Amino acid sequence: MRARGREVTRLWQAALDRPRWQQVVAFAVSLWALAWIVAQFVTPEEGPSALRVLGGLAERLGATGGWTDRLTAAWQNTWGGLAVFAGLLWAATTERRQLPALLGWVAVMLASERLGYRPAILVALATMVGFVVLLWVASLSGSRFVDRRPALLPRDMVRAGITAATLSAIVPLYAPAFFLARLSRPYVTQPPRLLRPGREDDGADR
Repeated sequence: MRARGREVTRLWQAALDRPRWQQVVAFAVSLWALAWIVAQFVTPEEGPSALRVLGGLAERLGATGGWTDRLTAAWQNTWGGLAVFAGLLWAATTERRQLPALLGWVAVMLASERLGYRPAILVALATMVGFVVLLWVASLSGSRFVDRRPALLPRDMVRAGITAATLSAIVPLYAPAFFLARLSRPYVTQPPRLLRPGREDDGADR
């Protein structure tokens, strides 16, 4: 359990530690996704779509014009296969490449305009899990590692799939986590930095 807790904490830190422009995008997508998810439980009889939630957020910021209604009408007549694309984007998420997780959430929210909240989420999850399982099965046929040649290893496949799923699930929680991290930063005591060997000697010589 401790090992799993440390791994989740490490992934949380990796999700927060990203380039500045990705932090801005992640914060916006997180607010949008979190508001959309919460709206499904607050008003389940209405089940507001992601674009209507985005329109409500825009109106609170002073942007009006009914553009979200036009977008909603357009997306409701489009193909709902974006949910499959969202699942593949989630599966492609790694610690160094977290942008696919953000794009996956945007894709699943747009797909929900045609499919609905629950079907879009389920299709995206099924696609991600199916893709990882397919690669895992393929890795069983050639699990021996060969030098100088890429290989699919079952253990690494499972680890990569868990990492992708965790980083994708963190996206809706990124905004509150980012806010809490910034709020608590002045109250957190950082451990002393370890000096590299020879560093003290260099300072003494100067």
